[in-house]
Amino acid sequence: MIDCKQSATRAHGKDWLRFFLRGVTDVSVQAAKTAGRILTLRETHRNLITDNLGYSAGNGHLYERPIVSVNQVRDLTGTSYPAANQLVERLVKIGILAEMTGQARHRRFRYDSYVRLFDEPEVSDAEEPA
Repeated sequence: MIDCKQSATRAHGKDWLRFFLRGVTDVSVQAAKTAGRILTLRETHRNLITDNLGYSAGNGHLYERPIVSVNQVRDLTGTSYPAANQLVERLVKIGILAEMTGQARHRRFRYDSYVRLFDEPEVSDAEEPA
């Protein structure tokens, strides 16, 4: 004879497992969608940067460090401070970076388009354009 308590425990365990696996699936699907949006953004901005600043400007570091200072750009690019400052100004001008401190000194710049990808609400399959 099956104990009612044992049967209820099994049912609860199965419900919990379904809940857990659904959560894993949902997070995986969302991560794949975000990764796709990142790849699209990267390609769009790579073309924008190349068209406006040339091949040498690149934007690969912005994905590793989406908030930067001019000194950090100088260190990442191995250039002088004036060259790094000019690069940052050009990236601001074409809309890649945005100054976020409002200060004249010790400014920090954010790769807004990239950062916002992680704040955007999930678009369901029904809402996505075909």
